[in-house]
Amino acid sequence: MVVLTTLMDPNIGESKIGIIATKSVGGAVSRNRSKRLIRAAIEPYTDQIKPNYHLVLIARKPILEADIENVSKAVYSLLKKAEVLLPSSQ
Repeated sequence: MVVLTTLMDPNIGESKIGIIATKSVGGAVSRNRSKRLIRAAIEPYTDQIKPNYHLVLIARKPILEADIENVSKAVYSLLKKAEVLLPSSQ
């Protein structure tokens, strides 16, 4: 549904987040919907992300059948697994 790639860069202060949806997801409407879902899912965690990280979230085709709750759970799981969340976030 979503893939996360990270890169630690000590030269940047605040973390940067990019969202990608390629043509393999579908047409323009599908790609835009998938990017909106990912943006909405990551928004609550933006203040909890450690500084000095580049994050890229890549949409995959199964995101089109998912609702916002499932996407939010997937994004949180990826952020936690990548250990990019600050320790105080639960």
